[in-house]
Amino acid sequence: MGAEALSQLFVEAFARFNAAVAEVNADSSTAPDPETGEQWDLAHLLGHVSEMLEYWLVEVLRVLAHGPDEPFGRLKRSPERLIRIDQSSRLTVPELRQEIDLRAAASIDLCRILTPAQLNKRGDHPKRGSMTVEAIITEFGIEHLKEHAVQLQSLR
Repeated sequence: MGAEALSQLFVEAFARFNAAVAEVNADSSTAPDPETGEQWDLAHLLGHVSEMLEYWLVEVLRVLAHGPDEPFGRLKRSPERLIRIDQSSRLTVPELRQEIDLRAAASIDLCRILTPAQLNKRGDHPKRGSMTVEAIITEFGIEHLKEHAVQLQSLR
């Protein structure tokens, strides 16, 4: 795909996410997650997005620094994920939005500078197996933001 196209997809997904946040009813909660049963209000959802953007940015950098087939990632039920979501959700919505903005900007900037060789570097996810950096960014960054935009739209 290329670095510029990947960064543009991230920009678009982030814009879609921000538009959904602007329309959300802050007093609503999500439907329970089919896998974990988690049910989130706006603060929890924003807390998750904040921590997931930071987490996956660091994981991509780790794969880039080590590879090939560097172990990376976590599962939905990973205790450190749940703890970070809970901690993040204690921040105010404006604080969370600021964190999300900064972490998304860092992710977009990284996408812009990746070389073809870096985009094709591989890591090994515990559930999904071998993935390129491009696939990691697409699945755990871009597509994840889109999923949460749809989730936020259900909170109206």
